Amino acid sequence: MLDLNLKRIFKARAIEQPYKFLVQNGFVPFTAHKYKNGKVEHMRLDHMEKLCIILNCTPNELFEWVPNDLLDDRADHPLQKIRLRENRIEINKLLSKVSLDKLEEIEKLIAEKATEQA
Repeated sequence: MLDLNLKRIFKARAIEQPYKFLVQNGFVPFTAHKYKNGKVEHMRLDHMEKLCIILNCTPNELFEWVPNDLLDDRADHPLQKIRLRENRIEINKLLSKVSLDKLEEIEKLIAEKATEQA
């Protein structure tokens, strides 16, 4: 089953008030509430595109896949790439253990990668 999961993107983008963010970016309150809580049965393509633009992500990153049963849960299933994974890396926890000089190096590398993508 495919699920909309914006919580991890909101967290990664440091969006502390997702509902407010969505409304400020043009979603009506009812839709913003549904998207924020992942309570979506269908989604308009223009909404998907808008989410990708404002969150700087791809459609694959909006969704997570949970196998319906053991038959779905096979290594060659085409949706394995977006499978819900329990072990998410918490970058803040990792970075809290890194020395300041190393953090500066990491920041420099991230800035270089961000510039390459722009």
